[in-house]
Amino acid sequence: MAPSRDPHDERARAWSDGLRRELAARLGPAVAHAVWVTGSVGRGEAVPGSDLESLAVVCAPGDPGDPGDPGDPDDRAVRRAVASTDLSRAPWFAETSPASAADPRLIRTRAGWSTAADGWAGAPARDLGVVHLGLLADARPVTDGHGDPELLPHLAAQSVRTHPAILTDILTDALSTRASVPSRLTRTLRSDPVVDLKASVLTPVVKLARWAALRGGVTSTATDARLELAADPRVLPADRWESLRAAARFTARLRWEVRLRAGSDGPGTDRVPLSVLTTAERAGLRSAAREIAGAQRTLDYLRSSGGLREPG
Repeated sequence: MAPSRDPHDERARAWSDGLRRELAARLGPAVAHAVWVTGSVGRGEAVPGSDLESLAVVCAPGDPGDPGDPGDPDDRAVRRAVASTDLSRAPWFAETSPASAADPRLIRTRAGWSTAADGWAGAPARDLGVVHLGLLADARPVTDGHGDPELLPHLAAQSVRTHPAILTDILTDALSTRASVPSRLTRTLRSDPVVDLKASVLTPVVKLARWAALRGGVTSTATDARLELAADPRVLPADRWESLRAAARFTARLRWEVRLRAGSDGPGTDRVPLSVLTTAERAGLRSAAREIAGAQRTLDYLRSSGGLREPG
């Protein structure tokens, strides 16, 4: 599978940008400047129904603020505004995630986020360090033209450079679920096999790409860009990295196609009976899962054998 240049690949980016800008409009200029989206929206990979995850960066007393900052909301104003913003109805169907800037633990100053990132990387078992670093790595400002749009991904990468042992935990998490697609042979048991496009195929490659990016100091949030920019031929051959890119793009495109077929009755679902896919789609999806699972097996072997060298 060669990486597709099909314009349909841009649907998730366009949807994510639209959702981000709708959130900014509803929050108002001052609060929006402080809020960052993360997760699938931050990566530019959202679909209708994707969770809306957010963080906030507020100024400490005396901080000069960012260029173009329209104000300096305090954390209470940010929490109230985020908590009262509802994008769960059509067309977005975006449910607010527990990882939200309405939570005071996810609102910090720049110095506060730096200290938190260092603590998560240094002691990941203490406070869901892998999860929290992932939120920082995927974060993107809600507003366009932000003065430092790579601030939070940079803090995540910096903390990993300081505490490289965290990479083992991040990779372990990325290998915890192997990419897989069920066989249609189970139809002999009078069942219609169901595949979860996100959990079973996309999430494993998204996590691998995030690990590679943090390992290589890459601050891009998009999975495709991470797999391109962080590709290390000492870990996987160049063609394997390209195959991972192709697998991620194929599955993301199929995810959109399935949702469009569902019509306008709600956001659709990632759990898809294999019977609703065409023969070509099933073959492509299995090929994508095999590529991702193959990379996972190689990385698992390198991890267990001590064959993963530090990036140079």
